[in-house]
Amino acid sequence: MYQSDHIREFPLLYRNFTPAQKPAVIPVILQSKEVQPVSKWSKIRSGLQDLFMEFCRHSTIHGISHIGSRQRSLFEKFWWAFVFLLSMYGCAKLIDDMYRKWDENPVLVAFDEKATPVWNIPFPAITICPETKIQKNHVNFTDLFMRYAHGDRQGLDRTELNILLASLQLCNEWFFVRPEYDRIYEYSNLSESIVKTLQRISLRLDDIIYHCRLHNVPCKPLFSETITEEGICMTFNGLSSEEMFHKDHLHSDYEYLSETKVSENWTLERGYSSAANLSSYPYRVLGSGYQAGIKVHLMTTKNDLEYHCRESQGFKVLLHAPSDYPQVASKFIRVTLNRDIAVAVKPQIISTEAALYDYEPVRRQCYFNRERQLKFFRVYSQPNCQLECLTNFTLLLCGCVPYWMPRSSQTRFCETYEIRCALGAQQKLMLLNARNQIQHQSDKRIKCDCLPACNSIQYDAEITQTMFNFKETIKLRLGPINITYQDIVDNKLLSKLEVYFKDVQFITSKRTEMYGLTDFVASCGGILGLCMGVSLLSLVELLYFSTIRPFMLVKRTVQRQQKVVQVVGQGKKFCYG
Repeated sequence: MYQSDHIREFPLLYRNFTPAQKPAVIPVILQSKEVQPVSKWSKIRSGLQDLFMEFCRHSTIHGISHIGSRQRSLFEKFWWAFVFLLSMYGCAKLIDDMYRKWDENPVLVAFDEKATPVWNIPFPAITICPETKIQKNHVNFTDLFMRYAHGDRQGLDRTELNILLASLQLCNEWFFVRPEYDRIYEYSNLSESIVKTLQRISLRLDDIIYHCRLHNVPCKPLFSETITEEGICMTFNGLSSEEMFHKDHLHSDYEYLSETKVSENWTLERGYSSAANLSSYPYRVLGSGYQAGIKVHLMTTKNDLEYHCRESQGFKVLLHAPSDYPQVASKFIRVTLNRDIAVAVKPQIISTEAALYDYEPVRRQCYFNRERQLKFFRVYSQPNCQLECLTNFTLLLCGCVPYWMPRSSQTRFCETYEIRCALGAQQKLMLLNARNQIQHQSDKRIKCDCLPACNSIQYDAEITQTMFNFKETIKLRLGPINITYQDIVDNKLLSKLEVYFKDVQFITSKRTEMYGLTDFVASCGGILGLCMGVSLLSLVELLYFSTIRPFMLVKRTVQRQQKVVQVVGQGKKFCYG
């Protein structure tokens, strides 16, 4: 039945409408007579299909228009759909690889853009430890040990026993690993602080340093006493005890550092402030080369040489950052007797840009000072953290710590018979750390977590040496003037140490982001554009056809239905009213 047939059945109704209303009445009349009700899901399916076809016609994404084209055969549509899915997979794979690379290695260590002059960093702290531990005029170590170890233990008075037990803690580990000496120390304990005993019998500053010059000025008074595993040593340019330690967590029996100068205008993370001048502490030099460095004449008295306690004689020298507590036994430069040692220093500085602060420390592989708080040390550095970890592990295994390790007032220092346990703890900790790193075997007893500091300074050294015939030099220069110098020639052994920067400028390293947000978005956009021709506007189109366009179509359909209902109502009014 045609439209005219339907209209003829309603002549009265059709004539009552105005010319403007008649086009809208015809579909209503047709629907009321012929069209069957359509299900809701059929309407939704039909609408989604029309929406998808419209998206395909207008989308800027490559290949979509071919999939929705009515002029393409079914085979062509399937072929373009396969190519489109393949491109999507390629994009997803490339973006996933890029994300994994950024997630696993987000930090890039590269050279800084500008060279740094040597006057912008502190001169290395220098800790000097003599291999000769005891003044012979105080005690004969060999005589005391032989009497103690071979049956005359009762003949030693309390002072001699304290000196012997304290001295043994400075000697080589040979005295603790030999089977015949395995248990002989268990019968004796120190009756006073070991540090007080060592301070009484050890070499003083005047016994170690004969002469020192820096900036053509005497620098011997700039050295201060430091307690290390090597006994009482002399340190130049290190931080004071107040700046190095949390004093409220530390015992008060003795001071580890005797330095009193304060570094008001320097920190490890920020360097020297704008208020710092050339005399600010820690000291810095004005250039590179021999003339700008420090020269130290080290001295040993022949009568003090003791080859029983230590088989090597001379000095151990450690170059370290001012904020690091010196651990001389772990790495040192050996200065032998009658030698001239020249040390050319090349600083290795790593800084970290502030943008990495939001990253997890495990991801950036370093700690900022405010992130990782140590119990005893104020300044976080990897050597300070490792020393504190060793202290905790030794306390766990042995119930005590050696005198040179930081400890609280509730922790006791190890007696001489417990030193073997402390030495074993160091070896065991190294083994556990190696298993953890290599074999991934974690141990609950070690929780060191000693990542490098995000801002750190290390001093690499290039060493040259030659013979130092000081006797002939002194005889020729000073002998004819003053006969008293003959004592130096006859009774002293001198060594010479020079430390200076190798270059006036050096290139520092810097941790930066491998991919920032801008770099990541740009890389993703490049991959999507290469494989699929997708741009930011393409994503906006997808968002538009997913949200705004369906909403507008639904709104238009509702308005059309309301208009039809209104027209039908008017038609009924004309017909029956």
